[in-house]
Amino acid sequence: MIRAALGRRMGRWVGDGQWRRVTLALVAVALLTGACGSRLTGQALQLAEGSSHNGSTGSTGSTGSTGSTGTGTTAGSTSSGTGSTGSTGSTGSSSAAATSSGSHSGTSTSCNSSNNGGATATGVTADQISIGNITSITGVAPGLTESARDATEAFAAYVNSMGGICGRMLKVDAYDDGNTSSGNYSAAEQACSSDFAMVGNASGFDDGSASAVSSCGIPDVAAEVSTLAAGGVADIYGASPGNSQYWSTGPAVWLKSQYPNAITHAAMIYLDVPATESQATNEMNTYQTVGFKYIYTASVSPTEPNYAPYVEDMANAGVQYVTEYSDDNSAARLAEAMQQANFTPQVVDWFSEMYTPDFLSETNGAADGNLVLMATAPYEEASSNPGLELMESWMNRVSPGWTHDIFAEFAWSAGLAFLQAAEAVGGDLTRPALLAQLAKIGTWTGDGVEPPVNFGAKIPTDCFSYFKINSSGSGFTRVYPSSVGSYDCTSGTLYHY
Repeated sequence: MIRAALGRRMGRWVGDGQWRRVTLALVAVALLTGACGSRLTGQALQLAEGSSHNGSTGSTGSTGSTGSTGTGTTAGSTSSGTGSTGSTGSTGSSSAAATSSGSHSGTSTSCNSSNNGGATATGVTADQISIGNITSITGVAPGLTESARDATEAFAAYVNSMGGICGRMLKVDAYDDGNTSSGNYSAAEQACSSDFAMVGNASGFDDGSASAVSSCGIPDVAAEVSTLAAGGVADIYGASPGNSQYWSTGPAVWLKSQYPNAITHAAMIYLDVPATESQATNEMNTYQTVGFKYIYTASVSPTEPNYAPYVEDMANAGVQYVTEYSDDNSAARLAEAMQQANFTPQVVDWFSEMYTPDFLSETNGAADGNLVLMATAPYEEASSNPGLELMESWMNRVSPGWTHDIFAEFAWSAGLAFLQAAEAVGGDLTRPALLAQLAKIGTWTGDGVEPPVNFGAKIPTDCFSYFKINSSGSGFTRVYPSSVGSYDCTSGTLYHY
């Protein structure tokens, strides 16, 4: 987007569009240097190869296939063009829309509470659909993904304002997994027995849900898929499908074009929990195919209070590029430790978890000038994004003071996917019928709140953008691509693990 990790702000996801399937073995946290080559294309590649091309346009792409709203996503530094047949943007390549990109024109009028079949499934009556939502509110990282719960409740209020789905109003049963796999499993078991589906789940411990969902067959339309276990369950879908099977080289190609020396002196720090370990390993394996060389890696406890020794080790090793898989609190401690030690690597590249006002306040200027890899549409550009404006309006009504982060956007997007699938089923709403419709969703943007993913095939996006932190100004400022609302969707290749 979006990366899965323990902490308050988790989730960075990439994939969809052009991909190449290259099989690599999954390994433990140890770094592997042997990896497959990749075919690199697009604007960032030209920069990496020393081209004089200024990146003002990408190469023209083919027209996207017809969808109900059809989004044609441009490449390079151009913006997305939306049309009824998935037409291309003004330049660059378009993403093919197998179904819709997530826009919604109103609930179905062909059925209502008097003719919808009544109690057709667990959690379904003639006038209500109960949906479960699992987030991490308490535990080792309080408030972990609270915004995903807020967004799910706002989504339900939005749907209910339009008369519900076939006359059935949505009721959200909120569960807190306490930042544990066992808590996540327990919450999913409760949802299995009382809710029709789960919508907007966001947790770094969804391996707990994986076993429960496999047993009971409840549809899980998650905000994000965080663990390898959850990624392998047929009945779990995600607005951010996760990186357990795919990883994009796009951001690495751009970083190489801008900082060719820094990437050969790279450091990777990650929390010592399964989700972050596997994510860090996959990224290192993938980025090495582009030319990254990791001269320092470290596994850190989520409760580690002192990052000074790690900073000293990086400085002594000559590190010039730093990235970390963690929550915003851990990342803030690292940023402050680097500032206190006057350690100024050429590049500090934060994950999209840090795209939140919380990180700005926690770092108090220590992260200014650092990069943030974006996983969703930026809130700073909501005025030119009707789908994001709609989401914000309902969030403000239902959860004033909500946190502007990626989890809210992914949960809202997941809700829209659930809505589309449920409306396609109609009055005779059953779990198998809903799952069949979810599998049919192709290119998906959640009405513009995220770059395109292949929802039904569970393939993440290979589109990306970079922002820079400026805590004394606007907070986050667009760096690449330069055009408002744009992504680079052609510079990378998706590796299939």
